[in-house]
Amino acid sequence: MKKISCIALVSIFVFVAQAQDFNTYFKNQSLRINYIHSGTKDVDNIEIAFFQKNNVWAGSMTHLIDPNDYGCHKIEVYDSASNLLLYSRTYSCLFGEYRTTEVGKTKSKDFKETVLCPFPKKTVRIEFYTRKQQLAFEKKKSIFVNPEIIVIAPNNYSFQTIDLAIGGDIHRAYDLVIVPEGYSIEDSAKLIKDMKMCKDAILGCSPFKEHASQINIRTILSYSEESGISQEEKGKYVNTILESGFYSLDLERYLMVDHVWKLHDVCSNVPYDNILIMCNTKKYGGGGIYNWYATVSDNKHINYVCVHELGHSIAGLADEYYSSEVTVQDFYPKGTEPKEPNITSLIDFKSKWQDMLEVGTPIPTPITDENKDKLGVYEGAGYCAKGLYRPYISCTMKDIVYDRFCPVCKKAISEMLELYSK
Repeated sequence: MKKISCIALVSIFVFVAQAQDFNTYFKNQSLRINYIHSGTKDVDNIEIAFFQKNNVWAGSMTHLIDPNDYGCHKIEVYDSASNLLLYSRTYSCLFGEYRTTEVGKTKSKDFKETVLCPFPKKTVRIEFYTRKQQLAFEKKKSIFVNPEIIVIAPNNYSFQTIDLAIGGDIHRAYDLVIVPEGYSIEDSAKLIKDMKMCKDAILGCSPFKEHASQINIRTILSYSEESGISQEEKGKYVNTILESGFYSLDLERYLMVDHVWKLHDVCSNVPYDNILIMCNTKKYGGGGIYNWYATVSDNKHINYVCVHELGHSIAGLADEYYSSEVTVQDFYPKGTEPKEPNITSLIDFKSKWQDMLEVGTPIPTPITDENKDKLGVYEGAGYCAKGLYRPYISCTMKDIVYDRFCPVCKKAISEMLELYSK
């Protein structure tokens, strides 16, 4: 009992210390670090381009150190004088997926990327890391930022913000901004309608609806020169504010944004922890990357796609399907345990949902009608029919079905929402 009490006291001390440390080391603003990310499967280059500033920090002021080991990249912010770790965040990016494609093995490509951290009051050292083959992080870049002398590049975007659902204070809630893409000024009525449709899809789905008081959803009135999305039909290009397009990584349904700098410019006047891009097209598509952004289109499966992609971008969930076409290769290398919480190779199953299983559950678990609502270990996940396992026979992360996250996925999403609301 003494041991448990000591641990509890240490936990309380750390919590209080972090709450005090934010105002000691940071301003209530965001530092935006814009950089070029390039390379191949075996090469990973990061070159800092310029800095910008958002007028508010939307994240937690108490939970500054990321407790999760998700994502293929990480930044750490240290006080340069004391070497104290002040802030960390794991994330993934489109470059991380590109380097696992056939062309990405040998052909380098540049991606414009942005990461945010609280704006420092004193000089800090910021380190960039890349995960090697689902294992440990390797340091790739280290920079010093002195807030008194760095040049802050201007941002020429400023859009009206509309509150769609406000659950709490920005520092004690998960702040999501839905960004319209491919809506011209003539589409203004449809823009509002579609933004509300996304909001309803999110808050109508478990576990988001149970955490409505911990979620803020906003949108902005940002219009494009033309309506629609590039490559709705092969070879069709549309002049949109974010320059998004289908056929990302040569996969038709993959609807993504390469120019992340512009995305964060557009969002700069609204508080956000995560970004959902609503694309004005009926063509089926979307995408989601952990702590990066998610996209959805106005297709017949919009409710499903919306929450499925947020599962990726908010909670770091993996795709559980294994039969649909993908262009990534060896995304989960054999002999490693995926970092995503909802799939396992059984190499380190104790770190996943083993403690949630009923006693006597067979591993692997047979895929039968009898087990359709039973938490188990079902083979087939993460783009692989063999060797990777999922928690449920059918889940929103596997099948085109709305509001059917399995208990493991619900737990992962809930824990992330809780993290940002404390």
